[in-house]
Amino acid sequence: MGSSQSEDVRYTIGELAKRTGLTVKAIRFYANQDIVPPTGRSPAGHRQYSAEARARLELVRVLRSLGIDLRTVREILDKEIAVAEVAANQADAVEARIHALRQQHAALKSLTEIPDLPSQLGLRPGIAQSLTPHLPATPSAQQLEAWLELTELVRDKDFRAAMRRLGEHYADRPLEPDAVALVRDHADLSLDPASPQAYALATSIVPADRGHEVEIAADPRRDRYMHLLAIINGWQQPEPVVPAVTWYIQTLRAHQS
Repeated sequence: MGSSQSEDVRYTIGELAKRTGLTVKAIRFYANQDIVPPTGRSPAGHRQYSAEARARLELVRVLRSLGIDLRTVREILDKEIAVAEVAANQADAVEARIHALRQQHAALKSLTEIPDLPSQLGLRPGIAQSLTPHLPATPSAQQLEAWLELTELVRDKDFRAAMRRLGEHYADRPLEPDAVALVRDHADLSLDPASPQAYALATSIVPADRGHEVEIAADPRRDRYMHLLAIINGWQQPEPVVPAVTWYIQTLRAHQS
């Protein structure tokens, strides 16, 4: 008897809107999309909906509030896909979104805390600009991760001190060729540092009396900074300098008397 009464219930579109929390416009839209069509028509031609249609519309409202697209909603209503499966997929998507939001929050918070390394180094404007990270307005997940790692790196006092020494060196020698760049571009890592050929090449690239200029850059954190900087700014990845610098230093030391 209860089932028969339920089947006999007919709601007007206005009544259905009040009971489901959906707007009349939304109910008409779902009807036009054949997602929840009206059960029938009144003698006057107005749309009417059954209790089952009301239940379907309430399910549609819940699914749409969770961000589930219409195609998937239709598949759920047509029992082509289980609600549990959709819920699990949606939970994974929400979890990924939460992770992204947490990264964004951490990155935004770090904007007020990260030391301004380029200005602290006292470099010429052009060089300072080449060392300054610029986080895009809509960064990718990779850029956010790089930014967070870079902020941790720059908070390291020892790293800042090492970079400051490097900056002071270049500030004092604005017209000299960059010893580190020369070594990076011309070192032959296939040569044994202990060999005469390696020493001849190394000292032809940068004379031994300028070896200290190369040693300043022998810090893997510098390469890491430049790697992260390139990700954040969308630049081409620079060639690491540490392998060539290490080869040069080992070569000089192998031939010290």
